[in-house]
Amino acid sequence: MNNSLSKNKTSIINTIKLLIYEHNPTILEKIDFNNDEIFLEPILFSFFNNTKINKESIFEILQGYIIKKQNLLIENFFNKNQIAYIPKIGYFKKGIEEIYESILKKGDFEIVKEIHSTQEKYFVEFYKGHILNQNPDHNSVWEEHYEDLFKAIDIIEKHLPKFYKQLTFANKKIYLHDNPKILNFTTIETLGMLYFYVIGNNNLIYFIEELLHQGSHNYLYYIIHNRKDYFKVDVDNLVMRDFTKQQWDYRTIYGAFHGLFTVTQRVEFFDKLLVQNVFSGREKHELLGRLTDQFSRFRTGLELLDFDQVYTKKGIEFYNELDTKCEFILQKYRKLKDEFDLSNRDLDFRYEDFCKLNPFEEFLKKDKDGQFNF
Repeated sequence: MNNSLSKNKTSIINTIKLLIYEHNPTILEKIDFNNDEIFLEPILFSFFNNTKINKESIFEILQGYIIKKQNLLIENFFNKNQIAYIPKIGYFKKGIEEIYESILKKGDFEIVKEIHSTQEKYFVEFYKGHILNQNPDHNSVWEEHYEDLFKAIDIIEKHLPKFYKQLTFANKKIYLHDNPKILNFTTIETLGMLYFYVIGNNNLIYFIEELLHQGSHNYLYYIIHNRKDYFKVDVDNLVMRDFTKQQWDYRTIYGAFHGLFTVTQRVEFFDKLLVQNVFSGREKHELLGRLTDQFSRFRTGLELLDFDQVYTKKGIEFYNELDTKCEFILQKYRKLKDEFDLSNRDLDFRYEDFCKLNPFEEFLKKDKDGQFNF
């Protein structure tokens, strides 16, 4: 797996290099051609996936990576708030030369304070397969929540080193906003970016789940970069309901496979956090609730497919590995299905809603009696 991951990353990097060469070859002479970080800049992906942009303006995006500094050019990429984000340099308000906001980075991750204009098109309000609003409002809330997010990353680095390697391999930047109708997402068209809505306070466990969940989507993009290695059919465009006859299932086969992978990732690493007794009290209550939520997200249709029709031998092996692992770990926690009531959960798990049917005080009493020791 490690060798194929590296090959896939190199393939993606080379594609970006070629695109830059095609549109503005002189830039490659001004940056460190051997620095992979440059060519994995998420804004480059959204830039090349935006057909309405003059591709020669790529210079503006890469200014922060140019070895010999020169005067800044800020003309083409002001977002809806009239703010331009220049990677490695900062944020600029239209009409003001001085930096409006500095870059916020700790360790391996940067929190994006204002979304880049090339990424605005990816924000939609979406519900059960239907787009409700293609141009929704959203406001950056980095200042209120960045400390909790960095704390979540630190916990992952300390207690989940295996996943931390995956997280840093595939993810670079995180944007926090205030619209919960824009479901958390990643897209290969902004590879390396994570987008989280944030509501309320005390979001540590929420951030851990979403780093596991969304961070794993980006990681899987690298694993199955070459679809034909794993699938015999066009999984990006074929819809699950046409194969499983489950009329509710609007997902593509590729999207459903992402679902299996990200559920397995959460189950595996939630288990590791619980085994290490990392959390207690309210945080343990929430973590167990989020683990219980995975039962209903497991085996939601992929198991109904004709494997020989859909998968290659390598794809079947990968599916079986994920399915077996997830089932085995969930068996360990099977009593949680009867212990907790998640009947009021809509699309996303919300701890506030969970507590309405599963009071924290009752959990504490049972936890003191050892009923939640696994």
